[in-house]
Amino acid sequence: MSKPLNFDIADDSGANVRTDLNNVFESIIRNHGYGSEPSARVAYMWYANTVSGRMGFYKTANSGDTYEFISLVNGNFYGPNGSAGTPSYTFTNSGSSGFYRSASNQIGVSTNGSLVFEFKANQVDCAGDLFIQRSGADSQLTISTGVNDQDSIIDLVADTTNTDFGLRIRRQKTSTGASDLIHVGTGAFNIFTQDAASMVFATSNAGRFSIEPTGNLRCFGSDSHLASTHAGSIAAKGIAMRNGVQTDNGTNPATVSSHTGNLFNFWWDGNDAYMFVDNTRLGHIDASTTSDYRIKRNVATLAVDAIERVKKLRPITFQYKDYDIYKQSEAVHEGFIAHELGEVIPDACKGTKDEGLQFIGIAPLVATLTKALQEAVAKIETLETKVAALEGS
Repeated sequence: MSKPLNFDIADDSGANVRTDLNNVFESIIRNHGYGSEPSARVAYMWYANTVSGRMGFYKTANSGDTYEFISLVNGNFYGPNGSAGTPSYTFTNSGSSGFYRSASNQIGVSTNGSLVFEFKANQVDCAGDLFIQRSGADSQLTISTGVNDQDSIIDLVADTTNTDFGLRIRRQKTSTGASDLIHVGTGAFNIFTQDAASMVFATSNAGRFSIEPTGNLRCFGSDSHLASTHAGSIAAKGIAMRNGVQTDNGTNPATVSSHTGNLFNFWWDGNDAYMFVDNTRLGHIDASTTSDYRIKRNVATLAVDAIERVKKLRPITFQYKDYDIYKQSEAVHEGFIAHELGEVIPDACKGTKDEGLQFIGIAPLVATLTKALQEAVAKIETLETKVAALEGS
């Protein structure tokens, strides 16, 4: 079978006409699939190029004005490179939206003539905002390495200096890898809530601390390793302390002492700073030792018979016994019983008997002792005057 020069049927003998017809029909059947380009070309004529192995058509009768779009071997599709404005693969009613070859080994996606996505060998570039919405189910963005020896990273870049990242969210490799939130640059690293919401910090899937909308720091729980519910700006049992041995120098974490199991907290009631160990109110920082005149009103000289007060006091010696956080000790101490002292000098006893532990305020006791000493000195001076008078008579 020979390739026809054109689709004209020559006026010839019957055999030649039949051969001419057969050649034309065979050409149509094969879509002009011959090893060389046909010399007679017609606009929109199909052409199976058996040399390139692709099916195409002529846009015009000109040689080379052909578009090949499908493989004769495996049916793969081919298209022109295209552009963002005229993508290779587009749609009937959106001719400027579709897919095209943006560069070597790159695929561009355009909408309304503008590049929005670019798929490269090792990355995907997005020219606009990325919005993920899944109707009727949770929306989830997962970044996975699929292996155990690589990190998963999200980088945010907003300047031309820190081009690697300005803020990085990183999950380090392996199942026990650390998770990092890294800020680069000298600007502030801000973590905040836009509205009146709490910010909660949790471990083991349980809340431990929260920053309340009012700005207070609050802690959760009530056992010895969590926080108490006592009121205050820091509503917590407090800070865990170590045993306090010489190895607590901070240079070798392996030699530091263990935690004692006791937590410490300070709470200000407007006049005194109370100290708690676990749930026990142990004592207070006596605000009366802050004695500036600017914090005092209705100032008057202490008007009591201080010597009589002192005579009623019962100084004692004692040893500690096991009670609450206190441990029994053989050491002998000197002091007072708080409620007994309070019966004589009310302001010197803090707290209520049998409701928590009572403790002593030093300033009221010192004031009484000072007043008693002044009274005693005055009496001594009077006696000295009388003695001097008797001796001179």
